[in-house]
Amino acid sequence: MNLNKKIIGPLIFATLVLIGTLVHQYFYNQKIIKEVKFKKAGDTTYQYLVTPKDTSPLPEIARVSIKLPILMYHHVGSLPPKPNAVRKDLTVSSDDFEKQVKWLAENNYHSITLKDLHNYSLGRFTMPQKPAIFTFDDGYLDVFSNAAPILKKYNFVGSFAIITQFPGTQNADNTYASWEDIATAYLAGNEIISHTQNHFDGKNPKYSADFVNKNLCESKIDIKNHLGFETNILIYPYGHYTQKYIEEAKKCGFVIGLTVHEGKKVNLDNLMEIPR
Repeated sequence: MNLNKKIIGPLIFATLVLIGTLVHQYFYNQKIIKEVKFKKAGDTTYQYLVTPKDTSPLPEIARVSIKLPILMYHHVGSLPPKPNAVRKDLTVSSDDFEKQVKWLAENNYHSITLKDLHNYSLGRFTMPQKPAIFTFDDGYLDVFSNAAPILKKYNFVGSFAIITQFPGTQNADNTYASWEDIATAYLAGNEIISHTQNHFDGKNPKYSADFVNKNLCESKIDIKNHLGFETNILIYPYGHYTQKYIEEAKKCGFVIGLTVHEGKKVNLDNLMEIPR
């Protein structure tokens, strides 16, 4: 009888300790889900874990710049007969493009979208250790015919900026992808974003604020009408913009704007002037 009491007492105590530990661990884990976890310099700047229903913004302390290579392309494929200097400068051969993509894959890079970047700035996306973004300006047919399959071959995706009044048209040596081509790339997992309606120069003072606003807002409508979703990401034609231009873009709901400024760091507090 006394022996049983000696055994039962410690067992009850040990059971209570175990239950207490499990309860503490549960609430501790719940707390961790809401915390910002910083890593070593040179690694991912931070990792923010949230539940699917959590839409709270990041604490201000986590709003920092991150190192993120964003690659810019226009044409991928062969040059036309007698190309001018601009066309030569904007064209990468399919072979060279694949070499670049293959190198990134072999060096453990992972492609993300610009939407992923925006979600990361809000704390709702976990950045891979070595991220990269492929961007393609203008919506030329050759990038959909040549670049998109190469990206798919290496399990990468791209962000394709469309001039929304140009699909299916021809301008000199430039052939623009049709909406069907664009939809096929989108359904394959690529990102489709705005490059305005008609590629106007956002720095030219002849364009009024009303024109800028109408053009940008309607480019979103064009994409929604053809593809069924509304983008909030913009690439500035020629890389030209002003602060007033950015204000009108924000009024239309754009949250990301890409420039042609060179750089590898993205300021999470200023996603409207992202370098590439």
